[in-house]
Amino acid sequence: MRIIELELRTARLAELKEFYTERLGFALADITEHSITIVAGETRLTFVREEEEGVMPSYHLAMNIPENQIREAKSWLLAKGCQVLSAVPLPFAGIQANEDIAYFEGTDAHAFYFEDPSGNLVEFIARHRMDNALSEPFDHESILNVSEIGFPLRGSVSEAVQRLDSRFNVTRYIGDGKTFQMLGDEYGMFILGDMAIGWYPSMKIPEVHPIGMTILDFQEGEFQLDPYPYTIRAVSERFV
Repeated sequence: MRIIELELRTARLAELKEFYTERLGFALADITEHSITIVAGETRLTFVREEEEGVMPSYHLAMNIPENQIREAKSWLLAKGCQVLSAVPLPFAGIQANEDIAYFEGTDAHAFYFEDPSGNLVEFIARHRMDNALSEPFDHESILNVSEIGFPLRGSVSEAVQRLDSRFNVTRYIGDGKTFQMLGDEYGMFILGDMAIGWYPSMKIPEVHPIGMTILDFQEGEFQLDPYPYTIRAVSERFV
């Protein structure tokens, strides 16, 4: 699955613009009074201002990086003045950890995490089953794409798995299908999680906020994962 567009809400639009474009160097693809769009490899990532007072949306998303550059990426991020979150081992889930870098046995991937000014839990993940090693020094242009977006669910993971599995060309990846499930492949995944369980590694309990995304899928159309404000648009070819 390829995520070519992702749209999220934020109550801190100006801070996100400064963080992603000025501090980290992401290209600014579009800007309006109410939104910004940055280029994260093959994905256009848009943040839209949250208009409801007192609402502070935050999400979990992951970005693929070259499979051989997890430590270089971490050093690059720290040099930008960002803080990497501590990782903890969870043997029952097949997660090893060395300080702030986690290793996921089930997916053969290393990752680390940080939070942006909107409180989004952002993951840089190096998937070793992908043939994408690079020799050039790591920077923002080394980021390949947004590869994961978390869908917090109110105890309805199994139902959501069935609905997404029947509508899209996705594979049931890692998970028990009841409290947690990854759907997709190394290029792109829906991360379905029971809201009672926090996102690793911060274990912060997620909230439901609008998500809009465009993916590549042979069956075109728009789908909403009712009763949640999660809208998925499927297109059969990438548009310019």
